[in-house]
Amino acid sequence: MNTRTLVIGCNHRSASVEVRERISFNDEVAARALRELRTRYPACEAVLLSTCNRMELYLASPPGGPPGVTEAINFIAEFHGVPAAEFVECLYHYEGAAAVRHLFHVVCSLDSMVLGESQILAQTKRGFELARSAGTVGGTLDGLFQRAFSVAKEAHTKTAIAAGRVSVGSTAVDLAHQIFSHFDDKIIMMVGAGKMGELTLTHLLDTGPKRLWVTNRTDARAVALAEKIAQQHLVAVEAVPFAQWIDHLAEVDIVIASTSASEPILTARQFAPIPARRGYRPLLLIDIAVPRNIEPAVAEADGVFLYNIDDLQAVVEMSLAHRREAVGHCHQIIEAHVVEYLERCSRQDLGPLIAALQNHFRGVADSELQRILPKLGDISENDRALLEQMLHRITQKLLHDPISHLNQAAANGGAHFYADALRAMFNLTSEEEKEKE
Repeated sequence: MNTRTLVIGCNHRSASVEVRERISFNDEVAARALRELRTRYPACEAVLLSTCNRMELYLASPPGGPPGVTEAINFIAEFHGVPAAEFVECLYHYEGAAAVRHLFHVVCSLDSMVLGESQILAQTKRGFELARSAGTVGGTLDGLFQRAFSVAKEAHTKTAIAAGRVSVGSTAVDLAHQIFSHFDDKIIMMVGAGKMGELTLTHLLDTGPKRLWVTNRTDARAVALAEKIAQQHLVAVEAVPFAQWIDHLAEVDIVIASTSASEPILTARQFAPIPARRGYRPLLLIDIAVPRNIEPAVAEADGVFLYNIDDLQAVVEMSLAHRREAVGHCHQIIEAHVVEYLERCSRQDLGPLIAALQNHFRGVADSELQRILPKLGDISENDRALLEQMLHRITQKLLHDPISHLNQAAANGGAHFYADALRAMFNLTSEEEKEKE
C-alpha cells in the first residue's frame, strides 16, 4: 500500500476495565479527539473505535510520515491527561497487512469478548461514520472499512459464528440466570436507554420478570424506549425518572447499568442506606458500561453482588463451544479478503509506476530512433514502421519480467520494496507527481 496503515489500542484481554475506562472515548469526545489529531497531523486519516471492551485508533498516513506508534501513544496520553507509562504496556499495535487482518477479525467479532456478537459491527460502523463526519476519513480508510464491513457480512452469512444470542446484553441476562432460578417475582431495572440498553431490555423480556423498569439520564429517552418496547412486545415497561432511580433500588432485584456517563452514577455513599431499606435481600448489579457506572465499593455492602464487564468473560466461556466450530471458516474468509485487499491496493499503487516505467523506456527508444533516422538516409515508410515495431517489441520484452515480478509481489503484499527500487534506479516520476511539482 502506498500509505502506512496502523492500528494501536487495547481490548478486554490486554487491559483491565480500570485501564480501559481511563482512555475511553464517547462520541462527543471522540469527534473532538479526531479533529485535534487531524490538526496536529494534516496528512493523516483516522478512525476511533471505543466500546466497553476496546479502544482502538486506526491511522493511515504517507510512508514514513507521522503519526507512528510513539506519536499515537503520546496523543492518547496527552488528550486524556493520563501518563503513557500507566497504560502503554496494555497496548498492542499492528501495521500494514497485520492491521488489515486485525480490523477484519474485529468486525467479524472474532476478537470480541462474546465470540460472534453482532454489536461490534454496528459499533465499528458508528465509529467510522463519526470519523467521516469529523473529516478524518480519506481514500485509504474508506476503502479499508468498507471492505471490512463486506467481510463481516460474508462471515455472518456463510458461517454460524453469530448463531444464537451473542451480545454483551444477552450475556448479562445469562449471568442473572445463574444467580436467580426464576424471575416471575423479580423486579428488574435497566439503567440506560441507548442501543445497548434497548438490546438488553429485549433479552430481559425472555426472563418473564414481575416488573421491568427503565431509566435514563434523559427522562424523555427512557419514556420513549419504554413505550417502544411495550408496543413491539406487548408487555408493560415502566419508565422511572432518573432523579428517583436510586430510591427505587430498595425495591428492585436486578440492575443492569449501561450509560455513557464519564463518572459513576451510583457511589458507595449514595448506596449506603439502601441495603437496610431492602432488608438485606440479595441485589444483583451488572455494570456493563466503560467507564463504569457503579463505584466498585458498592459491592462491599451486605447482600450485594456486583459484576462488571470483565466479569462476564467467565459466563461467555460457558456458551461458546458451538460458535468456535465456525471460527476456522471465518479465518479462511478473512485471509482470502486480506490477500485480495492487499493485492488490489498494491495494483492500484503500481498502476502509475508501471505507466511511468513504460513511458521512460518508450521515451529512450523514441529518442534513439530519432537520433539514428538521419543517418539511415532516405528510407521508406515501411522500413521506418518496421524499425518502430522492432523498438516497441524490444521495449515490451525488456519490461515483461520487471512488470510480471511487480504484479507477483503485489499479489503477496510485498511490492513496495521493488517499487521504491525501480523509482530510484530509473528516476521515475508519475504524471500525478509531475502535476504536483
